[in-house]
Amino acid sequence: MRAVIVVAALFFQAQTTIFAQPGGPAPAVPVVVAAVEKRDLSTGLPFVGTVYPARTSDVGSAIDGRLVSLPIVDGQLVKEGQPIAELLRGLLEIEREGAAAELERRSQVLAELQAGSRPEEIEQAKAAVASFEARVSYAESRFARLRRLAERGTSTADELLDAEADLRQSMADLAGRKAALALAIAGPRKEQVAQAAAAVEAQKAAVERIDDQLSKHTIRAPFTGWVVERFTEQGQWVSRGGLVARIAELDRVEIDVQVPELSIGSLVRGADVRIEIDAAPNRTWIGRVERIVPQADLLSRSFPVKVVLDNEVVNEQPVLRAGLLARAWMPVGKTGEATVVPKDALVLGGTKTFVYVVEPASGGAGEAVRGGPVGAERTGIVRPVEVTLGVAVGSHVEARGTISPGQLVVVRGNERLRPGAVVSFPSP
Repeated sequence: MRAVIVVAALFFQAQTTIFAQPGGPAPAVPVVVAAVEKRDLSTGLPFVGTVYPARTSDVGSAIDGRLVSLPIVDGQLVKEGQPIAELLRGLLEIEREGAAAELERRSQVLAELQAGSRPEEIEQAKAAVASFEARVSYAESRFARLRRLAERGTSTADELLDAEADLRQSMADLAGRKAALALAIAGPRKEQVAQAAAAVEAQKAAVERIDDQLSKHTIRAPFTGWVVERFTEQGQWVSRGGLVARIAELDRVEIDVQVPELSIGSLVRGADVRIEIDAAPNRTWIGRVERIVPQADLLSRSFPVKVVLDNEVVNEQPVLRAGLLARAWMPVGKTGEATVVPKDALVLGGTKTFVYVVEPASGGAGEAVRGGPVGAERTGIVRPVEVTLGVAVGSHVEARGTISPGQLVVVRGNERLRPGAVVSFPSP
């Protein structure tokens, strides 16, 4: 006992030395305070639960192939859509290049048909028509001259027949050239354009099919999470449906709590639940009841209750990990008055939980700091008060200890305080 008193005296002397400044009092530390409240709430009972990921996915391969890359390790954080494995894809890439080249050729054919005839082509057709018109005119003149000579008997019948045949041939060629000019002016038929467009769409589908096959050669993370297990190694053959890795989402966790039938009746969905995690004792965890399964275990007569909780990530590692033991303080007891404090007022660490109560700089111990207009700057001295936590209600937590409603506790800035520190704060 004497040793404890000596240690306490040395601790008080050390704290006095810290805050005693030469030439005057220590400067006040600015903080934010809130009042201790009294509320009606259900007393809490602790139940044992287990931490599970919000969701877990066993990621597999959609096709057969040889694994050429596996750039993940157990415990690694992967983002949604990030590649986690690659299958051999050389032959498909060659097929894709050929299909893309054929698509380009068909697209150029379609573009040529849609653009219609060029002005140069139309001028060329017009020139051809003019040339054959001149030939027809010459053939007509020759045939008329030979016919007059035949009537006089100075031309033979064979010469006249040859001239007539030449005239008919020239007229037929002229008709063909005029038809070609009309086609050049009118452009390609709409049926030809439609056929070319259909050929382009068919080739696009062929390219998309190859792209789909290529995408299946890259296995991606379905959501942001942590790799908890690998099922294969680089170089192995993976069959269709074969598993590659297991990914767990731990940004949010789900705590599975078994609640006995005598307590399940007063539990409601959405109720706040304070969680104690032995592996993370330096934080206040507040979750909420997400689901109450209406089917009891026939052996234990307890109902599964799912409590969801936002996790914390430090250095890309989740603070809460799957499989941890948890104690959930469920609000299932009798309703009564309880003293509550904001959860931000709790100072966690070591084996005890305490809050910093603000007392007047010159007042008696236990007297709350009061007076002054709202928002006016006030000062006080803090002292730690050990508390035992109960159930959670919103942003507040039940706190049992030597604190009273109306007292002020530090809710912001308490992480840098020491016992006996002078603080300043606006009047609440």
